Amino acid sequence: MKKAFKGSRALAIIAAAVIAATAFITGSIGGTLAAPATATLQQMYGTLAENTGGYEAVKARISGNTLTIDLYVNFTGAHKTKIGDQTYAALAKKGFRLWAGAYAGSQWDFKPGMRFTVKMNIYDIYNGAGRKPGQNYIDFVCKTSLGRGYVFQGVGYYNRELMGTYQGAIPDKSYPCGSIVMYNGVSRRYTANQYAKTAAHELGHVLGLGDLYGKGVAATKECPGGTKYEKGDIMGAHGHVTANNIEMFLEAYRTNRYQAYVNSGLPEVKSAVIRSY
Repeated sequence: MKKAFKGSRALAIIAAAVIAATAFITGSIGGTLAAPATATLQQMYGTLAENTGGYEAVKARISGNTLTIDLYVNFTGAHKTKIGDQTYAALAKKGFRLWAGAYAGSQWDFKPGMRFTVKMNIYDIYNGAGRKPGQNYIDFVCKTSLGRGYVFQGVGYYNRELMGTYQGAIPDKSYPCGSIVMYNGVSRRYTANQYAKTAAHELGHVLGLGDLYGKGVAATKECPGGTKYEKGDIMGAHGHVTANNIEMFLEAYRTNRYQAYVNSGLPEVKSAVIRSY
């Protein structure tokens, strides 16, 4: 009897261990669900390999929780002109790198609790010298005069495969599709910081995002800074890059469609990844 009792006790211990292991695997112990594993960028979007042909002016790839953006840009015009001790080209690249950094998800962008990193690689050439055969490049046209900068592709248009070619939405051979035409200020000359921030804003258009200049949209969960949305977002006026900007870029890259902030009539249709308004 004593030996049988020991055997039963051993079986009971084993059974309890199996139950505990099963509960751990299924995420339920005592009727409480364990927190699910935090999603990664790669789980949500894949590697983006199927969206990249290898020749685009903007290429994106994901590994785990790291998004890497490769930008191929040809600086033309007065790119050697300086603001202070920095050239237009150097300031533009400084602006482009504002898209890199560490970001956090929330219920409004990506997934709550997730954290990810964006890296920006810039492959720059000047006046076409050193162009890789078969590689598309956007032009960054530096002008010394005042004017409103723009991206040479048309409102509501985005096609990552055609950027850097003359086959874009605008039937004009002045610049390749997606080119940034950059002036040194609008009503007054830019400071170095303003030039970099404006370059970052214009890159946002190249990445597929529309403008956000206070079109009746108050501060939102996706961009919590400021009393008006445009004060906190890079696609407004000299704001910063938000997690929502990155999410909109990924949506544009994945679907090959322009991402607008509001419905303002075709071709501007509010992005599906804006959820707080």
